This record gives sequence, C-alpha cells and structure tokens, in this order.
Amino acid sequence: MKRVIISAVCLMFFALPGNSHGDAHEQDTGVVGKVGLGLSGNFNFPVFGMSDRFRAQEAFGLYFTYARNARNTLEVEFHRTRFDPGKIQDATFYWPEDKPEEWQKITSPLARNYMTVNAFTINGLYHLKERTGGSDGVTGGPFIAYGGGFYHYKNSVSGLIFAGQPNLGTGIDTTLELAPFDDTDVAWGLNVGLGIEVLASDRAAVDARARWNLLIGELRQMESYGVARTFPLHYFEIGLSVKYYVM
Repeated sequence: MKRVIISAVCLMFFALPGNSHGDAHEQDTGVVGKVGLGLSGNFNFPVFGMSDRFRAQEAFGLYFTYARNARNTLEVEFHRTRFDPGKIQDATFYWPEDKPEEWQKITSPLARNYMTVNAFTINGLYHLKERTGGSDGVTGGPFIAYGGGFYHYKNSVSGLIFAGQPNLGTGIDTTLELAPFDDTDVAWGLNVGLGIEVLASDRAAVDARARWNLLIGELRQMESYGVARTFPLHYFEIGLSVKYYVM
C-alpha cells in the first residue's frame, strides 16, 4: 500500500503540465484565483491513549483546493485511515479473575481488532510568503494549516476469550468469547499543523505537511485486557501531497 501511494504521488506530479503559454499577468499571479484537485499520501501515528491500542499506518486523501489569494488557500478534504491490526489482538489477561493465587496468563488466539477513520474536513492554509510566479520558475514557502469537520470512526473487536468466566475445574473455556462489538460514531474534530509548498508551475504544486488531528470521540475501557478508556482520540500525520489547478 505504501509503495502504491508514493508511486502514484510521484507519477502524478511529474506528469502535470505547466502553462508555458500564459501571458505576463498570469505568470505574476501564479495559482491565485484557481481551483484545483489534490492527492495525498500520509503516515498516521496514534498518540496518547490511541498509541496503547494501535500502531502507525499509511493513509490516503483527496481534496479540492482554491487559492483565494496570495496568502490564503481553502481546501475541502477527505482522508481515510485504517489502523490494522490493533494491539488488543495480542492482549493477555489473568484467569481466574477472583483467585490471584491460581492466575494463568491467557491470550485470545482468534482475537481481531481494527479501526477505520473517514475524515471530511474544511481546511485553511495561511502562507507565510506570498505566492507569485509559477511557469517562470519554482517558488513557494511555508504555511500554517488548520481545519475541522466530521470524523467517522469505527473500532471493531471480536474473538476475545471471556475473561470473567468461572473456574469449573476443567480449565478455561476458549470457546466462550465476548460478543463482537463496534465502537462507532461521527465525531467533531480539528487539525492543526505546518507545511511547506513548492509551486512547480502556475498550475502544479507539491507540499509536505505535518498535522495534529483531534477527535471528540471515545473507545470503551476493557480493564480485564489492560486497555483503558480512550478519550479524546489523537493521531499525528506526516505526508506529501500533489495538486493540479484545473481552472
């Protein structure tokens, strides 16, 4: 998946045509006033309580972009992340719960856990350097990124052996499992970060950015398996995106 994302981003960027026939006015204004499409590839790193549950994963995104003026850009973005597998698949518990002197360390060999996040956000980029030029040379500079919107998340758990079963003298029953469940919701969220953009022409640009995502959502506590309640949800992303201004 990682190689596919990186290859697609690189291929798309080098294939983008510049506008070598623009007049002097178009070259001076660069991308200002234009609407474009973008593709991004990211690595998302769970942090705080989410890091106890999941590992870093690749992600992808699509967005519409509008260069309002030389300093400000508006984006409407969709990105999707799948944190798979979750660490709870390897979680252990002690059984029987009420008899510490007889504790055995138990794992659930059929445990399955993953989480998907689908984010729909409206973002702003404030460019610290005015964006001019384009087809006559490579220009650009750093920017501040900020935004917010809706994050649909779904954390699916199944196959965990029931830790609270009694000891009947025949050992633990590995077929007695917790009922599968999902923690799912549509949460408000926001993101903030920094990036740097390079304008390769008056229609093509590439940027690298790092953003913090905060979701006002929660994942339930599973005390027997060593997992605390997680609220709110955080992940940090580092990525590369390429955009092409179509008009």
